Amino acid sequence: MYGFTIPTKGLALLAKLQAGSKLEITRVMVGDGKVPAETNPKDLTDLVSPVVQATSTKPTTVGTTTSFVIEYRNDLNHGLGRDIMINEYGVFARDPEEGEILLYYGNLDKYPEPVKAYNPGEPVTTRRYPVSITTVEGVDIVMGYQPSAYMTPDDMDEYLRTHAMPEIMQQVQGAVDAHNAAEDAHQGMRNTMKALEGRMGRMEDMILNDITKNPWSVTFEDLNDLEVKGVWNKALARIEF
Repeated sequence: MYGFTIPTKGLALLAKLQAGSKLEITRVMVGDGKVPAETNPKDLTDLVSPVVQATSTKPTTVGTTTSFVIEYRNDLNHGLGRDIMINEYGVFARDPEEGEILLYYGNLDKYPEPVKAYNPGEPVTTRRYPVSITTVEGVDIVMGYQPSAYMTPDDMDEYLRTHAMPEIMQQVQGAVDAHNAAEDAHQGMRNTMKALEGRMGRMEDMILNDITKNPWSVTFEDLNDLEVKGVWNKALARIEF
């Protein structure tokens, strides 16, 4: 069966995690084994046939789900010196009570991927396997090794869309909200609206009110022919006291 599973000990570790706790990923591995028909993948404590340690991208978290990509390149640690057939991969983590346990297991079943022995004169062969782990909110997932996977254009796009852009948009929206709330923002529009409100008010007076004396109004866009007390706020077209 092609797919992945969280083994029993991995489920037990995830169940222990609480907000503020840390989950340390200790290593990621690839192997060439297949799960025997009589074996339940949840009972695994190691790869069926581990071959070599791999690396990964740095983890990224959205909500309570942390994702990263396991990567095996045939040039890692100067290569194995022989061809291999990757058919399984696993993520190991540290359990404070059990020690290192198999947290996540994936199997390619009928679709193993060949990796040739590393040759400095040939292109590097890379195999990649995505991993997603969901925990309770507030769990910090850290790598106990230095992730050294290459970042592809797709990785960059995913990172920008899920992490960088939301943060940028949040900052931009905050700046827009602060600008809109400022008294001196959009001053031309505010003055135009104020003038329109004044004209509408005068029209209402002409139509709806019985005015018997000479009506008048004044604005403070300038102080021509006006004598006022207070401080003239030219930008807001008003007198302040």
